[in-house]
Amino acid sequence: MKSIDEILPFLSVLIEGMAKHFGERCEFVVHDYSKGPSSIVAIVNGDITGRSIGHGGEKIGLPVMAGQDEPSGKFNYISQTSDGRFLRSSTVYLRGDEGEVLGAVCVNFDITELIRSRNFIEQFIRLDLNDTQRQQMQSAFCENVDDFLLGMINDSIKYVGVPVAHMTRDQKVEGISYLNRRGAFRVKNAATIAAKYYDISRYTLYNYLNDIEDARG
Repeated sequence: MKSIDEILPFLSVLIEGMAKHFGERCEFVVHDYSKGPSSIVAIVNGDITGRSIGHGGEKIGLPVMAGQDEPSGKFNYISQTSDGRFLRSSTVYLRGDEGEVLGAVCVNFDITELIRSRNFIEQFIRLDLNDTQRQQMQSAFCENVDDFLLGMINDSIKYVGVPVAHMTRDQKVEGISYLNRRGAFRVKNAATIAAKYYDISRYTLYNYLNDIEDARG
């Protein structure tokens, strides 16, 4: 294969069919990297990220958690849209005859409502538990530490009530303070993950935490 154009008709039919199978919460995208920043040449369910043909990757702001990076692509990583929704994403590389990456097929599944539903279920079943028991139950329901952090970060954004892309500095401090009260930063790498979601550096995050501690006196 010399260019994405050679297989674009096939890929367009493929992603249309996959979208019918997985439904409206799953976006499928074909990128042609020869198009530069306007790399999208086919897309289905683009309302998930607000993109269409001619756009690029600019509306998916944060690939937050490391996925499984392989020669064929990057799989099962979490990204976030500019309006604050969470996506579970995978990217399959499309390589040319010489092995060069010409483009990619990307899948972005909107898991925002699933996270909210999980949080509701957790809250519903632990109404009469003390703080220690709640932490134990929450840990039992989360498949791994990354999911545990993701749930808390999503809770913090809902607590502030504003998408990250539109938050002021004070609102970001409020969200970080919420995470701090929940004990999020006792988890390994939590500061790095939270900083990425809040679109700030780790240095800035630690400054926020210092300001929070100073405010407590």
